[in-house]
Amino acid sequence: MTHTSLNPVGRRCLSFTASARWAHFRRIDTTTDKQTYRVVPRTTVAGLIGAILGKPRDSYYDLFAPDCSAIAIQPLTPVETMQIPMLTLPTKGGDIKQAANVSGKTVIDPAVIEETRNRRTFEYLLDPAYRFDVILDDEDAYDELKTALETGTSVYTPSLGKTECLAEIQCGDPDSESMDAEFEVKEASDVNAIDSIVPESKLTPMPNTSYSMERTPAYMEQDGNHRRTTGFVSYGYASTAEPIPVQGVSATVVDGRTVCFI
Repeated sequence: MTHTSLNPVGRRCLSFTASARWAHFRRIDTTTDKQTYRVVPRTTVAGLIGAILGKPRDSYYDLFAPDCSAIAIQPLTPVETMQIPMLTLPTKGGDIKQAANVSGKTVIDPAVIEETRNRRTFEYLLDPAYRFDVILDDEDAYDELKTALETGTSVYTPSLGKTECLAEIQCGDPDSESMDAEFEVKEASDVNAIDSIVPESKLTPMPNTSYSMERTPAYMEQDGNHRRTTGFVSYGYASTAEPIPVQGVSATVVDGRTVCFI
């Protein structure tokens, strides 16, 4: 397991929410078709921020390395999923061809479609929303993100997982009139509940307390023309989006919320 090595206390962080009608974060640890993680993975948050800033694919991984970034993730809505059957077509090399005598139009050979198309069931999250608190060592990237959040701009269209799951980005607290994007991270005292996801190392089973566990990719690096995961994180979360009771753990306060950075 890999966690951030930054001490967030006393730092400035940027806080924003992302919500959508649907979300899908493809699980890489199952053999069944198209299941989704329940909480947006840290690597997906990095990709979302990369889209807002207009970073090219595979160019931003160092920006979110464990020694120069920290992110807290707070689910704002209860976990609800829906199974949706979809007809999929092949897209591997050689299947998509240029249409004869038609500029800019691509086709898939009907024979290939007949042989390889499949009906698969995708698991989608329904009406998901998350709040993110982000610390970046890179001052230029931090300032760019702050400006983008405050002006409501994004270079690329933001989404929650799959590109068709278009997301709405809002800085500050969606349930208040405050539209502030920047807050100071303060040390929490007498912590008895945490609003964000909680790293597994900070969780102790308690009577009459229910939470779910998940293990998702946390860090990536470029590997030639591809990318590879370099770290995972295991954490607990409440499927009801309520605070998780804890005992004797360290945490921080951002905008009146108690969160753990990963």
